[in-house]
Amino acid sequence: MKSRVFNNKIGSPYSFGYPRLTQEENKLLLASIFEQLLIFDSITITTSRVNFPLAFLISQIGINNVERLVESGYIKFMIWSPVLVHGTGRQREDGTIDESVIYGQPPIAAGSLSKEDLDPEKNIDVGLSPFNLHKDRKKIFKKKALKNYLIPNGMDFSSDSAKIVIDAYKANNLAELGLPFEKEPDQLDLKDRELMLQLSHKVLETAVLSEYNFKSYENYEHMKICQKNLENIGKAYNVANNTSEILKLENLPNLKALYLQENMDFDSVFKLRHLSNAKYYRKWINNIGESSNAQEVTKEYLNEIKGNNKFFESSEGKFVRNLGMFGIGTALGAAIAGPAGAAAGFGLGLLDTYVLDNLLKGKNPSMFIEDLRTEKEKTNGNNGYK
Repeated sequence: MKSRVFNNKIGSPYSFGYPRLTQEENKLLLASIFEQLLIFDSITITTSRVNFPLAFLISQIGINNVERLVESGYIKFMIWSPVLVHGTGRQREDGTIDESVIYGQPPIAAGSLSKEDLDPEKNIDVGLSPFNLHKDRKKIFKKKALKNYLIPNGMDFSSDSAKIVIDAYKANNLAELGLPFEKEPDQLDLKDRELMLQLSHKVLETAVLSEYNFKSYENYEHMKICQKNLENIGKAYNVANNTSEILKLENLPNLKALYLQENMDFDSVFKLRHLSNAKYYRKWINNIGESSNAQEVTKEYLNEIKGNNKFFESSEGKFVRNLGMFGIGTALGAAIAGPAGAAAGFGLGLLDTYVLDNLLKGKNPSMFIEDLRTEKEKTNGNNGYK
């Protein structure tokens, strides 16, 4: 099964304007995308009617790179069609707000973007509008991007989300989240309605995650109202944290730090994720990492390297293992088998790349870690590269 992660952090899908981001915030967003591209098969990014995410990506990495990501299916876009709102009162002639009119009204109203705003072609045009691109260039990009657009049924999701939250409130299931059942829903004051709206957005996102079988990059475990739904949602944040733990074990920065602090070029994501080692690692970490803690993942990682799996029972596995072909880092090698194990970490030259790439069952997650180490050394000029 493909690992698909949900990303709604490039601007708010509920906003109808562009956010003002600092240079540091831009870099952090890119670092997060860099990380997700290396450990998940694809990213689905939510867009609003103004399509800030597309404009952001083009401004940061260029339209050619965005086109490569879209054409390969690594990045997809979802127009965030659901709309949830709550009443705020009526403005008086003197400019003050009469909040009394909200009482007796439902605390949340559900809706959807207009048909025009849900047109993917228009959404792409809006995202491209800040750039002075030739019409033929826009046409080429648009043709490829249109194949990677998703549009959920906004009204269905919105209506269900509002109903679930209101019912949960009436059952007093929101007490731990700051909204105990003390009055009827239509008697909630403005502050409580704002909180209920925030909770509605979380429920709405959870419904979309469940519908499309996406992984969540956020920790939703505190959402008591969604516990049953959450059982079927992969926890992408756990996969990322466990990858960071493995990199720490190998004395390497985590993936975000490789981009932010080691000055690794964003373009390297194309090279790295295409490596057969990276494909194996993504499958391995998403199978092992989403339901395991750091200690468990570290144990599994060491077991893979030690050979405690079915592959190593085969003649091919024994041959590869005896030749020390898994790129065990110096620290890990010493921890596993003393000086002999450490020496095994430098045995990569004994078989050529063609043989390794065809011994698919002999893949090991540490191979990808070594690929990252090599790329890091190239970036920093430690391997004879500029």
